[in-house]
Amino acid sequence: MILALRLPRIHELMTSATVEAVYARVGTLLPVGAKLADITVDLSAAAAQDCPPISHYRLVLRERLWLRALSVARGDDVATGATIALFSTASDEPIDAAPGREVRTSIAGILAQSEAWQESGP
Repeated sequence: MILALRLPRIHELMTSATVEAVYARVGTLLPVGAKLADITVDLSAAAAQDCPPISHYRLVLRERLWLRALSVARGDDVATGATIALFSTASDEPIDAAPGREVRTSIAGILAQSEAWQESGP
């Protein structure tokens, strides 16, 4: 079966996200819990505040699947609902068929590393 991963809407004001990292490689069998990608959601255009409402998230696979196609790379701005990857339950399954369903993922909020947050050492 072919499965699709579309960029989920994490917040009601979210229209897109920036891909910060892609961990999975096309052609590999990914286990449950595999890191797929890190994304950044910037809501500063939709919600004015004293500090920009920027959040970071990691997409994690919740089922064992083959990554067959990936349509994003680091730095891409991706619209909410856009297909970012195709998976299959078998390594040799043709991927030209319509996806049977969405892939199961978890979304975790993460703290992005920043030089400003790191302690200065001797």
